[in-house]
Amino acid sequence: MSRLDSIKKSNGRNERIAAFICGILLLLILLITATQTVCYWIPGWWRSEYAKYNTPQYVTGEMSLDDAVYITEQMLEYCIGRIDTLEDTEATIDGVTAPFFTEREKLHLADCRNIFLGAVRVRMISILLIIGLLIAIFFSIRKRMQTDPDDPTELRASPWPEFGRTLARGYIIALIALLIFAALLVVIGMNNFTYLFTKFHHVFFDNDLWILDPRVDNLVNVMQESVFADAAITIGSIWAGVSVVLAIISAVILRKNK
Repeated sequence: MSRLDSIKKSNGRNERIAAFICGILLLLILLITATQTVCYWIPGWWRSEYAKYNTPQYVTGEMSLDDAVYITEQMLEYCIGRIDTLEDTEATIDGVTAPFFTEREKLHLADCRNIFLGAVRVRMISILLIIGLLIAIFFSIRKRMQTDPDDPTELRASPWPEFGRTLARGYIIALIALLIFAALLVVIGMNNFTYLFTKFHHVFFDNDLWILDPRVDNLVNVMQESVFADAAITIGSIWAGVSVVLAIISAVILRKNK
C-alpha cells in the first residue's frame, strides 16, 4: 500500500469516528430537547399527571390541584432561568396562603437549576461541535476524492454521496450503542424504578439535599415517583420516535447511495 493510500485509509477511519461522534451528540441533543418538551412545551401535561394520580391528596394539608400545578410551573420557570427566585412562590394549604418551598427545597432546586441550565449549554456546545465536525468530514472526503493531490479542483466524483453515507452510517452505529444502554436502563427501571431514581440523583448531585422529608417538605409529595416515571417514559418515547425516524432516513440514504 502506498503512502497516499495509507493516508486516505486513515482519513476514512477518522471520518467514520467523527460521524459516530456526530451521531452521539445529535442523540444527546434530542434527549435534552425531549426533556424540555415534556417539562415546558406539552400543554397541560403536569395538570393531567396530577389529576391522574390525585396528587393533592398526598400533600400534608389540603391543597388544590391548581396550586399544585402553579408551584410546579414556578419551579420549572426557576430551573430554566426565567425567574430568579422562589421566595415569592406561594400556595394555599389548609386555607392558609404562605410560601410553599422550604429552605432545603430551595437549595435542592438551586442544584436542579444548575443541571437544567448546564444541559442547555451542553446542547448549544454540541450543536457547534456537530457543525465543526460536519465541515471537517466534508472536506476530508473531498480531499480523498481528488484525482491529483496538487489539483483540488479535479475530483473522481461528487463528495456528497459519500458524505451522506458516512453520516448515516455513523448515526446508525451511535443509535445502536445508545439503544443498548437505554434498554438496560429500561429493564432496571421496570424492575426497580426507585433504585434507578436514586442512582440518577447520586450521579447528578454531590449532596443529599434531594432527600426530602414528606412530613415537612411538600415538594416530594407533589413530585411523586409515579410522575417522574411517567415523565421518563414520555421523554424516552419522544426521543425514540425522533431517533427511529432519523434511522429510517439514514437507512434510505445508505441504500440509495450504495
